[in-house]
Amino acid sequence: MKRNHHENQSAFPDVVRAGLIVMAVLCLGMLADATSAVAANVSYVGNDGNVYRTSPNGALNEKLTTDGGGEYRYTTPSQKNDGTVAAIKKSSGSSAFVHMIRPSDRTIVDSWILPKTGAGSFVPFNGGTISPDGGVFIYDWHYFDCGTNPCGLNQRVSIIAGPGTTNPCLINCHTGFIRPRWIPGTPYAGFVDTAFNRIWVQKAGSAQPVGWLGFNDPNGGDMESFDVSTNGRTVLEVTPENSNRSEFAFWNNNGTPPSVNSTYRCSAVNVAAAPAYPRFSPDGSMITWQDNGGVWVAPVPAQDGGGNCALNATRIAEGKEPSWGQATLVPTGPTGPTGPTSPTGPTGPTSPTGPTGPTSPTGPTGPTSPTGPTGPTSPTGPTGPTGSPAIASLRATPGVLKVKAGRTGKLTVAVTASGGTVQGLKVCATVPRKSRAGVKLSPCATVPSLDPGTARKLVFKARTTRRAKGTHTVTVKASASGLAGRGTTARIKITR
Repeated sequence: MKRNHHENQSAFPDVVRAGLIVMAVLCLGMLADATSAVAANVSYVGNDGNVYRTSPNGALNEKLTTDGGGEYRYTTPSQKNDGTVAAIKKSSGSSAFVHMIRPSDRTIVDSWILPKTGAGSFVPFNGGTISPDGGVFIYDWHYFDCGTNPCGLNQRVSIIAGPGTTNPCLINCHTGFIRPRWIPGTPYAGFVDTAFNRIWVQKAGSAQPVGWLGFNDPNGGDMESFDVSTNGRTVLEVTPENSNRSEFAFWNNNGTPPSVNSTYRCSAVNVAAAPAYPRFSPDGSMITWQDNGGVWVAPVPAQDGGGNCALNATRIAEGKEPSWGQATLVPTGPTGPTGPTSPTGPTGPTSPTGPTGPTSPTGPTGPTSPTGPTGPTSPTGPTGPTGSPAIASLRATPGVLKVKAGRTGKLTVAVTASGGTVQGLKVCATVPRKSRAGVKLSPCATVPSLDPGTARKLVFKARTTRRAKGTHTVTVKASASGLAGRGTTARIKITR
């Protein structure tokens, strides 16, 4: 994907501008582990595809849905201030609804369709989130249509207000952005650009989002996701170049994004596989994220002077895509003992029954008509494969690509899926930073959907400069929201 550069936008300070450079400073101050005292809960999608809520320490757990298995799993649950949980669920291969779930009786009280346009589009791309008051819902989706030449392909963010909306841009929609989050205390949202360079935020009086925190160096890494707390903090999820492990960079906000002077607090490195989707608790003291099939919670580091800090993390549930809510879960107390039953008084004597007269003899029973033979049972057809979608394999050929200096070669990447259709697949090929002066690779490619058992081949062009020489390693990564990524390598050998 083409990267956008906005050198005049607010960005990382020099010490972290090239990808949050690690400093050898340990985080000495940590907030006390208060997971059991936080007045809140964490909603998430369990490994069975259903929506759950748990207390911040994982001691109390509630299952809110039962229909989320297989391809139609729920996605990115979020919570209104009144406790209602909003979660996306597909209704077909390309369409979806956001269902409003009332936790008290596990009832879906409303359903809003997530509109899209374009013959080859699908929704969601990653997911969405309900506004705290429940009035609007924001989500990202993949646009694809060949009604024009060339075909149109991009990712978009849209906002809807209630059921029945068929126009994704009736309120607002922005092209080239994903993974939206609401900005606390405002009616506006922020999102990551599809170049994974920067966070952009809606602003009063501006038709388009305004650039906020991000990289000035296009090779500084990838901005995966973010969140803004109610107490003036921001967490940025960043993956360094040629890595799929996320770092959490914490910032202080002196104002409301994007009109804010942000100062760097500290970074927790090698936290989780990307995307981890870090989320602040309602009071901003805690953070939750996903990693390795589990939901994690930790206090926000208290360090406020830059450098490295650590997360005192606890795994509280098996699942993914966690998000906080304000309601405190209350344990159900045991049922008290049943009181004694009053004794029943004695039964009076029963009057004698007179003798019964003789029974008339029953005549002979006629022959029973024979039952015809039962027809053969039709055989049951074979059952198709079941399971969760996964990126099954990734292969780059040739293993060693020979390219003359100043010429262009082609690297073919084959990727397959298993268990179900993989949606929104992203495949990237990169070379180390020291190699980029001599070797230029095609941008990342997006595969809208990949059915299980089928292979998709992508071609990455490797253009070399006339002065290029030596052998260079190519790292290939395939990723999709909520799935474990795949990686492989190849080499480019420059010849004369």
